[in-house]
Amino acid sequence: MAAVPKPENPLCFDLPKLFKREGRAALEIKWQLENLSTSYSEAQHLDGQLSAESSGEKIVVSGSLLLTWSGPCRRCLETTSGVSELTISEIYESDFSEGETFEIPLDQTLDLKPMLQEQILLALPLTPLCADDCKGPIPEEYPAGITSEQDGEDGEDDTDAPIDPRWKILGTINFDEKETN
Repeated sequence: MAAVPKPENPLCFDLPKLFKREGRAALEIKWQLENLSTSYSEAQHLDGQLSAESSGEKIVVSGSLLLTWSGPCRRCLETTSGVSELTISEIYESDFSEGETFEIPLDQTLDLKPMLQEQILLALPLTPLCADDCKGPIPEEYPAGITSEQDGEDGEDDTDAPIDPRWKILGTINFDEKETN
């Protein structure tokens, strides 16, 4: 007998049904996320499939999910978005280890929402980038360090980048080694 998610909360499973005869359950996730963000990116939508399977006194939740996110580009500050893949493989058990496994709740309902929120926050980019070749708002003054097609064969630029005038004086310092007797 396959366990099914609870209709009133699709991210919850009825534990007695899941434990009965090595129960299995599949869960189609289509979750429109609200108020789940880091300092620089915000989760938009979670989509994919998870399976929950009881194994003795444990429940193993696994599957692949796609996370859609948005946030400001770290170079040009324009809003950018992307998709990150989450591979879920988590264990719920009564004798859980903090930070390694999750606790099986005592109220007969397994809610996947806290675990998924944790996985989402870990998957959000810390500093989003709209494109690898984004040059930023003022590329002449603040170059991003991307090599161009005109660079040498070894990928290094033959021309020197413009030096910030505040640091120019450091170029005049000479560090000749003098032997002292």
